[in-house]
Formats: sequence, structure tokens, C-alpha cells
Amino acid sequence: MAASYTLLARDRWCDNRNGAVRLGEDFNGYSLVGCQAQCTKDRYCTHISFNQNDGWCSKYATCGTPTLEPNDFPQDPRGWLTFARDPGEAAPQFYGDCSHQDFQVFKTRASNWYEKRVASLRLFHDMTLLVNNFQTIYSNCPPGALLAVLLKLESAYFEEEEKWNTLLEIYINTLHAASAAGEVVASHYANGWPLQSGIQEALRLRRLGGADRARSVSLVVCYCAERLSWLRAFHQLPWRMENRSTAIRKSVNLRIYHKCGGHGAASRAKEARRLRKEWAPYFREVSVRYVDDVLRADDDSAYLAYVVDWYNDLPDYTVFLHADAPEHVPSLELLTDTVFAAARGYLEEDIGFVHFAHNYVLHDLGCEGGVLCEGRQLDPEFAALWKAVFGSSVAPSLAAGEVNAYCCVQFMVKRERILQRPKSFYWRGWRYFGLTAESYHRLFPVGRVVRGLDVLGRTPGQLAMYIWHVMFGEPLRLPRRQRDPRLPLFMKIQNIEVEALDEEGESSQEEMAQLAYAGSLIESGSNSIAARLGNLFE
Repeated sequence: MAASYTLLARDRWCDNRNGAVRLGEDFNGYSLVGCQAQCTKDRYCTHISFNQNDGWCSKYATCGTPTLEPNDFPQDPRGWLTFARDPGEAAPQFYGDCSHQDFQVFKTRASNWYEKRVASLRLFHDMTLLVNNFQTIYSNCPPGALLAVLLKLESAYFEEEEKWNTLLEIYINTLHAASAAGEVVASHYANGWPLQSGIQEALRLRRLGGADRARSVSLVVCYCAERLSWLRAFHQLPWRMENRSTAIRKSVNLRIYHKCGGHGAASRAKEARRLRKEWAPYFREVSVRYVDDVLRADDDSAYLAYVVDWYNDLPDYTVFLHADAPEHVPSLELLTDTVFAAARGYLEEDIGFVHFAHNYVLHDLGCEGGVLCEGRQLDPEFAALWKAVFGSSVAPSLAAGEVNAYCCVQFMVKRERILQRPKSFYWRGWRYFGLTAESYHRLFPVGRVVRGLDVLGRTPGQLAMYIWHVMFGEPLRLPRRQRDPRLPLFMKIQNIEVEALDEEGESSQEEMAQLAYAGSLIESGSNSIAARLGNLFE
């Protein structure tokens, strides 16, 4: 039986001053459904007051008679709705003590993460759910709440001292209090709650970097005339408190590879001066380099020109981006956090390549049984491009699922990965894509033909999206970030496609529907991706 709520009053709230017992602080539930869901998860919650105007919600153990009287906050009660929870409802997720199945599954998934680096998207979801409802979860199962804090601590291992120390202090103080009160005891450890593994892993990662282990990073932006105001997000995201300007100015360069230069040296020099002046306060160095193509080559010639230019003086990490990167990386924190972590030396040595984009492409979908599909249609042209770029006599098949990667090409590469191939390799690639029309000629079986549709659709570049990871030493089938055991937790919990949940096979149809509905509620509010992207360009 689903949870149900009865409307008690409009334009009234539970009286915090005269008898009502509020549970925790007010929070943004985004919708009435979200507010009710948080109450449903709390076994002590009997009433809610919900603000229709801004989505804020209060939970109560007792309410009394809903009132118009002032609350703890100087707000107007108009727009508030007060509901009573049905006491006979079914038990919600994470309801009950540590023996409850949801807690046991969470414990098992966390143990698999610590012991085998086996990622579970349900683990990431439940980690966030438990942290956001810490007091309620702690009252039900203290080890479960503490384990969620440990995962949160691990996901922030690269942050500045203040944020890291605050989280660590919360964990240590809560654990000590729980141990003293007999709420966390030896039997919890014996029964497999991986609290010791969790704190050891978080502290190990924390020791990786710091101010004395800074690394050099270059942002390579393929630019035409797009708005670049989102670059300020590397200093501070509009919706987050952290200011990272000191580390970025110290270690991060901006290399703009301009693909839409005006006519004449004077016009180009003026544009370059404008860009350098605008962005010099934000980065260690700013350079502008014009790249002209015989035919449209976009990011292919920009990225390859950069490698040729800087091959003998590469930074520790290079981040290749489009000038409209936020359109391809909806959760921009994935990008900004990775650059911040890299600049401060917090990435492990075996992280040589990271893709930031959102859409993971499976070209073999629908190709079973020899039917005509997109992958099979692309195979001849893809094979020609592959052989030309890699100098190979054979090529993998998209239709057979032998190559998979993300669309579109926003990624980070470690210097050692770039240097695995000689400079001549990148020079030949630049010549193939940008300095000649060869990449277009290869699309036609005979002669030196260039089709207008290929230029408009930049067909060589569309095909090349699925070779960059191989160029820089990754396997042909690039794993999703969430499946890559080399990547840290913070890279896995952001920018996740719902298809990844479906592939994992751990989520029921009900859970998938719940996640999709929760996502739609968030996307209709002030915290949506569209709203946050809008803030970047203000």
C-alpha cells in the first residue's frame, strides 16, 4: 500500500512555537510529492507543511492545530498546505533498523565498492538519499548513516581543507558519540559494515595531493564566436560556495584555438588581444591561436594542432573542450571538479584519460541479425577513416559493437598518454583532417569528390568522435565512467544517463520510474540543468 496524506488546512502551518515538534530543518522538496516522500522515509514524521510558492517543506513529529500564527521564520503562511500522514501506510525505503533489506543491500554494495571497486549506480543514489536524510537514517541505523557520510567524504577527497575537514569532523564526532552510546558496536563491524575500509580509503585518497603537489593543466577550447562566460565556473559555480580561483590561477592555462578568424592579420590580432585581455585574470596563461582548414574540420584540427604545437612542452594534463562545453556536459561539476583535482595533484597515476560528455553511444543497437542499422551504414566510411588515421590495414566494426565511446569530444588526457605516439602521428592526423581535403575524399569510393552534405554535417568529425580515446591509449570499447574501476567516486556520481541504470540491471521498473519522476521534478524547478546553465551565461 502506498503512502497517503490527508489535507488538514490551507494557508496554515504546524505551530513550531506552541506544541508542534519539527523534525530537522526546513528543506526544498521541489514539489508536494517530494515533500511527502521525505516524510514517508522518516518513521517519526506524522505531518508536513508544504509551501506551494517555492517548494520548501517542514516535517513534524506532532503538529497540533495548523495555525496562521508566526513560525520560527519571518514568513507569510499564505501558500502553505498542511497534511497528516496516514498511520497505516506501508513501510518506506530505509525504514526500520539495520536488519532491514534496504540497509543490508546498501551495506553489500558499499563493501563491493571498497573491496573490488565495483560501482553500482544504486549505491550512488542511495548514498545521496541517506546523506540528505542523515538524522532520520541515523535514528534507524547508525552504521548506515555513517557509511553514507564516508562515501560522501570520499567523493570530496580533493576539496579544500575547510570543506574536507568539516566533513571529516562530522564523521569522527558522530562515530565517537555513536560508539559511546552503544549505537555502533563491535557486532556491526563483525556483520560486515565496512566503516574501517571506508575511512582508510578516504584518507588514502586525501594523501595523494595538496599545495606542494600541484600539477599543470591546459584547457584547449575549440572556439568560433561562442559565449565563453561559463569558463568562470572553474573559479566558482554560481550554485556552489567553493571559490577555487587561487588554484586555477596558479596551475591552469587557457589555450583558445580559434576556428573563425576574420580576414586580415590586423582583424585577427585585435580579436586575439580581446580574448587574452578578457581571460587573463582567470588563468595562469592565455593564448589564442588561429587554425585554418581547407574544409571544415572543427575540433579535429584544433585538437591536433594543439598537440603538434605543444608536443615538446605539454602540461601534466590537457583538457580538450568545445566552446559550448556545457551543452555536452550538463553536470558541469564533473568538469570543474576534475580540473581542480588534477591541478592540485589529487588524481591517481593510472588515470590517463577521462571523457566528460553525457551521451554514451552504442552503435550496435538494433544491428543484431544482419538488419540494416546506423552502425552498419557507417561502417564503410568509419573503416576508411580508421585506416587512414592509424595506418592500419584492418578496422573495427561499429555495427559489431567493437568500438564504443561518448559523444561529443570533451575529455582530459595525461601527458604520458599523448607522448605514447610520436609527434609525426599527430601531424599526419592534422594534415588528414584540416590541412587537406583527404578526410572528405575518403568518404567517396572513387576520385576526389567532396559532397556538400558531408561538409555541412562535417561527416569526418562525426566519425572521428569515436577514435579519440583509442588515439590516447584507451581500449576500443571505452567503458562508461560509472563502470571504469580506475576512476574516483566523484567522477562516477555526476552526469549519469538513465540508460546506465537500465544497463546495470539492478533497478526494478518501479525504481526506474521513481528516479525518472524525481528527475522530472528537479528539472521543472530552480535547480534544473537548464536553470543552472542559464546562470553560467549571465
